[in-house]
Amino acid sequence: MKVLAFRCFLLLALAVANVPALASDFSQHLEQLNDLRLKDRNQFQGNVRQLYENTDKTTLSNTELGHLLLLTAWDHVLTGDFERALNQLEQVDTNISPELELKVSSLKTNIYVLSYRYSDAFLQAEQVLVSLPTIREPSLYTQVAGPLILLYNNVERFELVNQLIDQGLRITSDNALRCRLIAPKLQGAYKTKNFQQYSLDFDSTHSLCELANEVIFSLLIIRNHMFYLLEQQQAAAALAFYQQYYSQVEQINYPILTAGFNAAAAEALLQQGELAAANELAQRAEQSLPGDRNDPAVLSTYRVLTLLAQAERNFDNLLRYSEKRRDTELAIAREKASQQLAYQLASGEARLKEQRIQLLDKDNELLTLERNLYQQQAENRYLMLLLIGSLSLILGLLTYRGLTRSKRYRKMAEFDQLTGISNRYHFTEQAKQEITHCIRAQRPVALILFDLDHFKQINDRFGHAAGDWTLQQVVLSCRNFIRHSDIFGRIGGEEFVILLTDCTAEQAVMLADICRTALADIDTSGYQQQFKVTASFGVADSNQAGYDLSALLAAADAAMYQAKQQGRNQVYCPATADGAV
Repeated sequence: MKVLAFRCFLLLALAVANVPALASDFSQHLEQLNDLRLKDRNQFQGNVRQLYENTDKTTLSNTELGHLLLLTAWDHVLTGDFERALNQLEQVDTNISPELELKVSSLKTNIYVLSYRYSDAFLQAEQVLVSLPTIREPSLYTQVAGPLILLYNNVERFELVNQLIDQGLRITSDNALRCRLIAPKLQGAYKTKNFQQYSLDFDSTHSLCELANEVIFSLLIIRNHMFYLLEQQQAAAALAFYQQYYSQVEQINYPILTAGFNAAAAEALLQQGELAAANELAQRAEQSLPGDRNDPAVLSTYRVLTLLAQAERNFDNLLRYSEKRRDTELAIAREKASQQLAYQLASGEARLKEQRIQLLDKDNELLTLERNLYQQQAENRYLMLLLIGSLSLILGLLTYRGLTRSKRYRKMAEFDQLTGISNRYHFTEQAKQEITHCIRAQRPVALILFDLDHFKQINDRFGHAAGDWTLQQVVLSCRNFIRHSDIFGRIGGEEFVILLTDCTAEQAVMLADICRTALADIDTSGYQQQFKVTASFGVADSNQAGYDLSALLAAADAAMYQAKQQGRNQVYCPATADGAV
């Protein structure tokens, strides 16, 4: 759910609204068209295109022409033609109006994000951030700050996001603008507060948006809230929102809302065991899924369809939806990594610019001093410069070597060199942190421990190279099915462990059995005498062993021992009905 609020509200910033009859004055006409952008997309696009085609551009002032070009750029963004939109913005003379320059920069940020150019987006955002404190007009601030709030929200810079939102709230009392500012804040509230505190924030924000008649914002935060409720295992509450608001969603006919409501309701029904109803809504959600695979409705839909196929033992659908779910999770992980990297690079470049400015100031002082000293003793100037250059070079080399070694040693200390997953120490540290989060949020946690059967015989018969290859194939096979949020580690020679947050024993047993099957299917035909790779799995969860990592490991180890005693190549969990799978 890491990209949950970000994609919803970013695409909402590109939707548009109803407007009263257009005014005769051209400038007011443009302002009214600009107000369309949050309520009725089709009417906005039709009016902008008609205005652009029927207007004599030579009769417009530079400011009017600039605002007209800005609106047509919005039209190109809504149709997905980002390059054309950027070309349109390049024609705008931003020197004629600081307000117009800010709007152009804000729209560029939006375009860069939607076209996955995150480095450009953060660099553009850094420029806009400098000007935000000077804005005193509420609607302009909301329009300019909106894309920045959503962008930094997605990389979880919630402190900066809260500063931007509070700054906007200080200059406006308009409920509609306050709704648009506060709504993105709910993502940070969910990530940084306990669920009860977040729920209070949701209730107040939802009431505000309904009071302001901001229907799309209201429905979007409800949609996001439904997914948050599902993470808290509150399926009934999520279904209640679905039943109350879905008629409004159908009237709006907005794919992001339609797919999101259906996907959330399908997952809620699945949690309650209503498989037929869940399947119907999941199929309906799949038909209206947005093209962006990072939208949470996509992942939720494929997760539900995968679990339903598994329950029905429909292996064709299980394979198809498992692949789609895996591809979606990989796409989310890749985009998240790209965003974080772009943010770090942009932040580093901004800091570098500040340092360059400071360095230039110091250079100016140094030049003044050198000029005075030159009159007294010219030779000292060259000696001073030589010393400064030598020290800077030495310091730079030492710093670079220190950072390089630190990074290399840290990687060696935290990850298993053969398989690339966490070693025992790193797994333990990560697992304890995740278990602490689960305790605070009252979420379940499960642990899978598995050991390769007769692994010593593989080493003895085929050599340690074959053993190493087998361990690597085991990791690759299991990674195809575990979530990116799960913690996967190698804690012994042929012993592996997976910590699954927000997961019950039954769900963990299903995953363990999928991994067991995948290991048994590993192709060893590259060796003259083919061999079989199997493993024995033990599963434990917090309901059985509590939230202590040592207790979970001990319980899973006992279960794994039982699996081996019962014949190996199987899953055992004392918490399930029959224990072994």
